[in-house]
Amino acid sequence: MEQVQIASDKKLLYDASTPYLTEIAAHPAQIDPPAGEQHVAVVNPADIVIVSNLPDKLSGRLSSLTTLGDGSHFITESHSNYLVIVRTVPTPAGDWHVVATRDQRLTAIVIANVTKVLSIGALFLLLGFGLASWLLTTAALRPVARMRQRAETLRASGSSEPLPVGPARDELAALAITLNDFIDSVRATAAREKQMVSDASHELRTPIALLKVQLELAHLSEGNAKALRADLELAEESVDRLSRLATNLLTLSALDAAHETPATSGQTLIAEFVAASDRARLFALDKAVNIEFEVDDETDGRNYSISATHFAQVIDNLISNALRAVPELGEVRARLQQDPTGLYLSVEDSGPGMPEEFIGIAFDRFTRPDAQRGGDGGSGLGLAIVSAIVSQSKGAVHLANRPQGGFTVTVTIPPTHTKGPQRHRPSP
Repeated sequence: MEQVQIASDKKLLYDASTPYLTEIAAHPAQIDPPAGEQHVAVVNPADIVIVSNLPDKLSGRLSSLTTLGDGSHFITESHSNYLVIVRTVPTPAGDWHVVATRDQRLTAIVIANVTKVLSIGALFLLLGFGLASWLLTTAALRPVARMRQRAETLRASGSSEPLPVGPARDELAALAITLNDFIDSVRATAAREKQMVSDASHELRTPIALLKVQLELAHLSEGNAKALRADLELAEESVDRLSRLATNLLTLSALDAAHETPATSGQTLIAEFVAASDRARLFALDKAVNIEFEVDDETDGRNYSISATHFAQVIDNLISNALRAVPELGEVRARLQQDPTGLYLSVEDSGPGMPEEFIGIAFDRFTRPDAQRGGDGGSGLGLAIVSAIVSQSKGAVHLANRPQGGFTVTVTIPPTHTKGPQRHRPSP
C-alpha cells in the first residue's frame, strides 16, 4: 500500500510540473504562479526563482534542490519528509528547473488509516474463520460423537450389535466398518478363548474324576495284589491322558503366542520325515498295519518357515490319527515331495474316512467325528495342532475322503526362497 501511495504521489507531482515545462518552452517571460494545493517552483538559468509556493521549510533549500538531478527524491527537513520531483528544461539561454514537492505526512496518514482498517478487518476475518472452523469441525465430528455414544451404550448394555454405518460411503463409514470388523474379530477371539477354557475344563474334569475313582478303587484293593495292579495301570493311563492333554494345550498356547518361525532347510525336514517313519512303526507294534513312507530326497537348497520339531509334530499327529482309524491289516502311506512351489506332505489311510459334514470343522479344538478318528487320544486337539503349525508357516492343510475308500490329509508349506534348478512336482 505504501508503494502504491508513493507511486500515486509521484504521478501527481509529474502531472503538476508538466504544464510549466510547456510554458518555459513557449513563453518563459509569462509563467503563471502555481494554484491550489500544488507546491511548485520554477528557477531560471540565473538561479532566480520565477514562481514558487513551496513550504517555508524547503524555500531556503531551493537552490540545492535543483542540483539533485532529474527524478524523484525524498528529503527530510525539520523532522518532516517530502517527496521532491526535479525536472530540467534546456533552453538556448540555459537550463531551467521545475521543482514540485509533496508533504509525506498525508501519505503516512492514509497508510496508517489503511493499516488500521486492514488490521481490524484481519481480526474480524480471523475471528470469523475461527468460528466457521469450529462450526465445521463440530458438524464434521458430530457423527463421530454419535458413534462414540453408541459404542458406550453398547458397552454398557453388553449388546453385540454393530456400530451404525451411515449411508454415505465416506471415511466415517469406512471407519465404522473397520471398527465393526475389529470388534467382531475381538469377540470371536474372546469367544474362542472362552470356549477353549470351557472345553479344556470339561476335558480335564473327566480324566481327573476317573483318576480319583481309580485311586479310590486302588485303596479298596489293598488286599488284592492283582486288582490293585489293574487299578494302578488304569490310573497310569488316566495320568498319561492328562499329560498329553496338558502338553497339547501348552503347544497350542505357544503357537498362538508365536509371531516368527525359524527357517529350516528341506534336507533337515527330509531327515525328520525319515526319523518319523521309525516312530510310526513303534506306534503300530500292537496293530497289524502296513506302513509305507516315500520321500523325494532331492534338495536344491530351499528353506521353509517351520521348525524341525513342529514338522515332527505334524507328521506324528497325522500318522497317529491314521493308525487309530485303520482296521487290522489296514494300510497307512506317507509321502514327502518337493517342487518349486513348496513342500508337500500327504498321509493316506485305508480307514473309514471322515463324515463330509465334519470336515469343515475338523480343525476346531476339542471336536471329534467319532471314536475311530478322534485324534490325539480322543481329545480332539491333533488336527487343531497341525492346522496351527501349518498356518504359522503360511501353509495349508487339506482333508479329503478317498473315492476308493480311506482318508487323505495333504499339507503344503511354501518355501521362504528358491535356489538352484527348479523341477515340477511329481504326480501324487
